[in-house]
Amino acid sequence: GRPQLGVRKLRKGPCTFFLQPGEELEEDIQDTYILSEEEALLLSAREDFTDAAANTKRKPGERWMIYGPCDYIPPVEVSVLEKRRTIPLDENEGIYVRDIQSGKVRAVIGSTYMLKPNEELWEKDLPDSVEQLLQRQAAGDTYVPTTASTNPEELSKYYASKKPRDKTRVISFRVPHNTCVQVYDYGTKTSRICFGPNLVLLQPEEQLTVMSLSGGRPKKPNSIQTLALHLGPDFMTDDVTVVTSDHAALQLTLAYNWHFDVSGPKDQDWSKLFSVKDFIGDVCKTMASAIRGAVAAVTFDEFHKESAKIIRTAVFGIDSNGQVSGNKEFPTNGLVISSIDIKGAEPIDSKTKAMLQKSVQLAIEITTKSQEAAARHEAERLEQEARGRLDRLKIDDEKEAEAARTHLLQMKAESAAVKTSGQATAEAKARAEAAQIQG
Repeated sequence: GRPQLGVRKLRKGPCTFFLQPGEELEEDIQDTYILSEEEALLLSAREDFTDAAANTKRKPGERWMIYGPCDYIPPVEVSVLEKRRTIPLDENEGIYVRDIQSGKVRAVIGSTYMLKPNEELWEKDLPDSVEQLLQRQAAGDTYVPTTASTNPEELSKYYASKKPRDKTRVISFRVPHNTCVQVYDYGTKTSRICFGPNLVLLQPEEQLTVMSLSGGRPKKPNSIQTLALHLGPDFMTDDVTVVTSDHAALQLTLAYNWHFDVSGPKDQDWSKLFSVKDFIGDVCKTMASAIRGAVAAVTFDEFHKESAKIIRTAVFGIDSNGQVSGNKEFPTNGLVISSIDIKGAEPIDSKTKAMLQKSVQLAIEITTKSQEAAARHEAERLEQEARGRLDRLKIDDEKEAEAARTHLLQMKAESAAVKTSGQATAEAKARAEAAQIQG
């Protein structure tokens, strides 16, 4: 007898029935929810009712969950929001979970987790540059050239085969050996420095610091983007234009060997390493300024003769002993320049360049001729010495031959004397014997 418009009824099978006038199936015939021990249903109350299974009064909009293993047929007062499964996580994996009542977001890492009724997965968005760097690292690279970040063709070449990142998963970054990264927490407004090799897992409020470094030759700002700061030792090359005191313009190609001084304990505050946004550009500008000032005080000839000494003195300075210092340190970020290599020095002006080439060729010719003259003089000296030794050997040989000839004549004279004496003796004996016989 009462109007029952909008009343919903649940019919459980097996059964057969006809729809009455004014009735219709809400969502056709539905299956019973069968849950395993790793599954659960997120439920919401549509109206006030008493939950017989939990012996609890439910209010409209209230959310709760029913866990398996079981089978479940939702009453008409209950709507099923979603079916959930436990999320297995390794010790280096995690998810971002948001409490829809308080709005707080936290990271669950290293354990299998089932979302609670008042929780949902939260997606962490990252700047495009960080997304690119993370994908590049997955491909084995640690930095992104800015041409790739602005050129769609270059970008598609890097990421064509990459799957989109699951934004609900905790972001992990593998810090390579001999590098470090800065992680900034916008919630607590503090930062932490992680040295490699290490694995960094980002909390919901944390972001990785992107460094935009100068590159190319001469150095151009914002040429390279990277998350990991290389600690060195390494070298950077730059082209510097200088002008001498006699207005000769030169272009120098210099290579600086550098490293960061991280000799202290790793648990101390190393945030100064990231205090200079572009340490490469800053160092190259500082070095170029010092070198230009030193070269401007000397003439072209002086610089051409002692370029290495002038540049090293300008870069490293003089110590208390009057010698060129061994290195130059930047206390702001702990960067140390250990040595400098002058790879080339060429005049910018074509006339000066031609004159320098001519003077160099003339110096080479003079050196060659002096070397030829010295070699010729040495050859003549050696020839004279050899001729003198030969003459001395001839005299010695003649002297020995004359001595041998004198000795031979003496032997002949002695032999003749012995022969004559023997013959005379024999004749005397013979006469004496003959006289005795006749006697």
